[in-house]
Amino acid sequence: PSYVFLPILIKKYKKYFTFGAQNVHHQDKGPYTGEVSTKMLKNIGCKFVIINHSERRKIGEDLKLANQKIKRCLENKITPVVCFGEQEKISNLATLKELWEEEYKILFDGVNNLSKVKIVYEPAWAISTEKIGPVPIELVNEFLKWIKTKANLNVLYGGSVSFENIEDYLKLNLKGFLIGSQSLKTNNFRKIIEKIKKYMV
Repeated sequence: PSYVFLPILIKKYKKYFTFGAQNVHHQDKGPYTGEVSTKMLKNIGCKFVIINHSERRKIGEDLKLANQKIKRCLENKITPVVCFGEQEKISNLATLKELWEEEYKILFDGVNNLSKVKIVYEPAWAISTEKIGPVPIELVNEFLKWIKTKANLNVLYGGSVSFENIEDYLKLNLKGFLIGSQSLKTNNFRKIIEKIKKYMV
């Protein structure tokens, strides 16, 4: 939910749901008028924060800033849910892995407790607003194999997830999904949840 609704929803529904924020500032204190810190989020009961979403990158936030946000979250015992992936569609796997490597080094520089981090493979070109479509299963699988060589991270997927394609991704070794525009469509979101529940039985 948006910042303004978080305190209300957490107070009313914390017995049923775990809540997180869509963004956070990279410092806990200082002259940053209008910003929201991890300490503020912790005080209202937030448990996780989305970091490095492609829509934040579009407005000028870079990987070094995201790295600071990850550190602030971990310092305050908030789980960072870190979006990860290439900005443009690339067909050459070797080139893609080089980009992944570069992004990984900057994002997680100096981050020691990676077991507390959740990473979302969500290339910018694959989110619904780009209208290109979801990432092919084979590519998600390649990412899963690659990330295992780096660290034992909980990996989620988040590129244009829908009730039409969720079953394909459920077959992979993923720990969850970051669902975007489909979560705003009640019937579609319900169908996604139902398919996940069936798969878990």
